[in-house]
Amino acid sequence: MKIENRKSKIQNFATAWLLVTAAVCGAVVMAVELLGARLLGVGYGGSLTVWAAMIAVTLVSLAVGYFLGGWLSDRYPRPQLLYGGLLASAALVAVCPHTRFVLKACHDALGLSRGALASSAIIFSLPLALLGTVSPFIIRLLCQEGRGIGVRAGGVYGVSTLGSVAGTLLTGLWLIPEFGTPAGFRIAAAAAAATGAVGLLSAWRWKGAAALAVPAVIACAPGVAERVGQTYTAPDGERVEIMAIRDSAHGHIAILDKGRYRLLVVNGIVQTGLPRNLAALAKGQCLGNDYFQELLPYTVDDPRKSSALVVGLAGGMTASLLKLYGMDVDCVDLDPEIIAVAREFFGFTGSAVAADGRQFMEGCRRSYDFCVIDTYSGDVLPFHLATQEAFQAAKSLLNPGGMLALNYIGAPGGRAFACLYVTLQQVFPNVLAIGGEPGTDVQTITLFASNRKIEFNKGWLEFMGTSTGVDPVSAAIARLTVKAGAPRPPGFVLTDSYNPIDLLRAEEALRWRERTEQNIGEQGVF
Repeated sequence: MKIENRKSKIQNFATAWLLVTAAVCGAVVMAVELLGARLLGVGYGGSLTVWAAMIAVTLVSLAVGYFLGGWLSDRYPRPQLLYGGLLASAALVAVCPHTRFVLKACHDALGLSRGALASSAIIFSLPLALLGTVSPFIIRLLCQEGRGIGVRAGGVYGVSTLGSVAGTLLTGLWLIPEFGTPAGFRIAAAAAAATGAVGLLSAWRWKGAAALAVPAVIACAPGVAERVGQTYTAPDGERVEIMAIRDSAHGHIAILDKGRYRLLVVNGIVQTGLPRNLAALAKGQCLGNDYFQELLPYTVDDPRKSSALVVGLAGGMTASLLKLYGMDVDCVDLDPEIIAVAREFFGFTGSAVAADGRQFMEGCRRSYDFCVIDTYSGDVLPFHLATQEAFQAAKSLLNPGGMLALNYIGAPGGRAFACLYVTLQQVFPNVLAIGGEPGTDVQTITLFASNRKIEFNKGWLEFMGTSTGVDPVSAAIARLTVKAGAPRPPGFVLTDSYNPIDLLRAEEALRWRERTEQNIGEQGVF
């Protein structure tokens, strides 16, 4: 009787552990998908293209795994094979963060869309396919007698789905923000390996004890090499030092010191460049130098009586410059980690709220003279902040005669820019675009929009000491203004219902990433 009771307990544990395995694997699949998108984002940004590639590879890999798991379980319905495959998939998941060299190779060979798809397939298809074998294998093991197959199958997929929900929430809200992407892969891999090791131990008794070494090895194996403090030489010959690397819920953040400047790099794209000696920050920092938001103070007689809302803080350069002119500045940024980085590494001391910029504008009860929208995350312009409805929200919080300034990265002759320009014209009667450089290559473009005529006084002459000769700022404005009648593809109005700006500027985003690599080197991007 004791032997039978013991066998019954062992059988009950084995059955329960199969369900635990289904839940853990569901969680690990979603963890790999989210972590994978973050890993791809280092080389390709966080655009719709990257998410489409990651989701497609995940679904195809799971489909292959489902078929393979069903085929194997019919021929070899043994729990040892199930748990052995789980250990193998855990080992492959642990290797994922060490494969960033694949991103660079595929990026150079195939470009943005195909490179992201190829990178995702090379890195993640095998571990995801092995994880996909788990559910059909568990169903087969639970249905040895051939009865209640429907109920058991539904139960397994239900438990697996609940595990996926838990894995999604834990990874997105805790694992990535607290531990970062490389450690996130390791934790997910260790969870899968521990589940497989316990399963083998229950199936093989003491013979399976060796399997416990796998999660231990994964937990203790060397992680991705720590790069903070490393230095390298950029393509232009300047020395670059990696000051800090952080992961947040919204992006991979790196702080670099390059020459005289400190750079904030998010998902491989420079978001801010400020003098390392912040005392050197002075009026005119950006005038005539490809970033014209600093022209806002010169649209009013006395900027000290003006207020501004900056949507998208980054390192705080725009806010800091506007404060030099005595403006009252409020800032909002989606990522609280970015706000912390701006304060810690870029000397930002102003008011900042962690919130979605669109929701903040729609719920804001204060009015401003200026609104600046500069919300790139890497090379991605959030589509919900580039629509007719978003610009209406910005207009609603502007005082009479107030002005919107929008930072855009793209080609002045591209269709994406044409659409953005047309959309602004639907909301504001006056729109002015100033490029960052001559020509039609991808560049930073500052768009100004207002109900009043957009004009700049020449207040900069007071501190530039230019009394004779050519006024460099006026000359730059005249030279770089994007002419309204310039030839470009026809644009259409971008709305919340239809806004394919990610796809329209996909090739331009790739070109900007290439230029960033030429500036800070591939070590800074990848």
